[in-house]
Amino acid sequence: MIVDDRLETVLRTHAAGKTAARTQLRQLVDLLGPVPLAAWNRQHAGALQRMDSLCAMLTDEECAAVLRSAPHRSAVLVYHFAQGGPRTAAAAVSAARLTDEDWLAVIPRLPVQARGFVRHRADLGEPVRQLLSRLGINDFLLPQPEAPDAVEHDRPKIKAAPLPEPEAPSPLLSDAAPPLPEPVSADDGIGAIVRRIEAFRRKREEREATAPQAARGDGLAPLLPFGEENAAPRKPVTAIDLRTDALGLVVHAGIDPPGVLLGSHLFCADATAPIRCDETTARAFRQRQPIEAGLVSIEGPDLVSGSWQADGTPIFARDGGRFAGYHLRLRRLVEASAPELPPAVPAAAVEADRLRQLLHELRTPINAIQGFAEMIQSQVFGTTPHQYRAMAASIAADAAQMLAGFEEIERLVKLESRALEIDTGLADAAALVASLVEQVSPVLSARNVRLAVSMPQGPLAVAFAADEIERSVWRLLSVVATSVAPGERITIALERHERFAALAVTLPAALDRLDDAALFAPEAPAGGGVLAASAMLGNGFALRLARAEFESGGGTLLRERSQFVVRIPLADEPPGGTVPLQARA
Repeated sequence: MIVDDRLETVLRTHAAGKTAARTQLRQLVDLLGPVPLAAWNRQHAGALQRMDSLCAMLTDEECAAVLRSAPHRSAVLVYHFAQGGPRTAAAAVSAARLTDEDWLAVIPRLPVQARGFVRHRADLGEPVRQLLSRLGINDFLLPQPEAPDAVEHDRPKIKAAPLPEPEAPSPLLSDAAPPLPEPVSADDGIGAIVRRIEAFRRKREEREATAPQAARGDGLAPLLPFGEENAAPRKPVTAIDLRTDALGLVVHAGIDPPGVLLGSHLFCADATAPIRCDETTARAFRQRQPIEAGLVSIEGPDLVSGSWQADGTPIFARDGGRFAGYHLRLRRLVEASAPELPPAVPAAAVEADRLRQLLHELRTPINAIQGFAEMIQSQVFGTTPHQYRAMAASIAADAAQMLAGFEEIERLVKLESRALEIDTGLADAAALVASLVEQVSPVLSARNVRLAVSMPQGPLAVAFAADEIERSVWRLLSVVATSVAPGERITIALERHERFAALAVTLPAALDRLDDAALFAPEAPAGGGVLAASAMLGNGFALRLARAEFESGGGTLLRERSQFVVRIPLADEPPGGTVPLQARA
């Protein structure tokens, strides 16, 4: 699957009623559960908001029932649902299947009530239990009692002393003494619970005995039993957004904590200042000019210490244009190193591959649409009204035109990325161009276009395949034919030079006023005709494709003044050689 739109599909669905809300909540939990933390994006955050709205439609017990039935591996979901009702939080914790590393990361961020739910899990590792103990959560699940045989074996055997004979029965006592209770099984009744409690106490005493006593280095008082874990190292800051006032003091810093920079004077060129800039930056500040590639050095905490590049623009108040400070971005300067990096894939090749994949994805539905339209037009499923058959024929034609456009796009991508090369051969350029001019002449004559044609006498052998010449030159002539205005004069001349054959075609006035970038830009045509290169892609795309085809075969397509000039390499064999020339009739 190249495009996974399951989450987007669920978010587009409206949940009407509690049944739909429970179903959609389960779907979202199933979709978000396997997502790793590094892959979360704005769409996943929107899914969390949708789950909040769904939980608002349900009771706490209904939400808990959904979560209990949906095991997941997401620490984000545990943290999110832990902020809700007690039953929802307990269900989210009990349904989670997290690793010890995830539990260690999420437990300190959970509410105290949710931490209490974690203690009831039986699959917690020893590091997680120690963390909960340091946070004050000590009443874990009771461990199973020791086996009865082992308990009886370890218990010392004590012989009961014989009871003395009573002298005389007391008259106040009942004649019949109550019978002694029969011994109960080791796993029955209160005794089993007492033994489990005793086992739990022994386990806790063993942990306390083996745990080191946390004491202060100065011997004043022991530390509280919360443990002092080493905080995870922070990622180095590479960019900071700042705002200064008119005096150059930092009033806003996009860094946590911002206090490391707030109130600092940023535009001081004194070499002894803890925060200093170069003279060019200080001069730009005095003159209220934009700052480009300025140098700022900061001496302070490791978070911001070092050399930075400053870029920013001055701020002026709307009322009167008073100078109000600067908006700046600091970028940390990194010393250039030369580690051996793996060879990177060219960006053009990557983009070309992505575009080919996209075209493949687009062809699939359009092929299906075209197939169904042709089936309706052919009345495969039965008699169809003529109106629907006409609509189906129009849809099939549009689909065929789109597929042809996709083929042209893919051909251009392959040519520009060097994934496709034009087959070179031996062809008579004079005969091919003359044939194409003859085909386009009726269209130009209908528009009252004066056409002047100049062709060499005899064949002109070029090292280019005949079908490739025909395809590429036809693109060029069709662009000219659809852009020419009535009454214009067009000259088409084919000449032989020392190493190449040159085809020159006059630019119509509509194309002559465009610069080179606009001339070869793929834009939708303002108006098309029967000879339009592609009604979907426009003249610029047709010219760009023709240029890529000529360049792939060793030729060129350039704009020189008011002409298109095509240069095609000449063939090594003379026109009268043994190799037959290819030409289209």
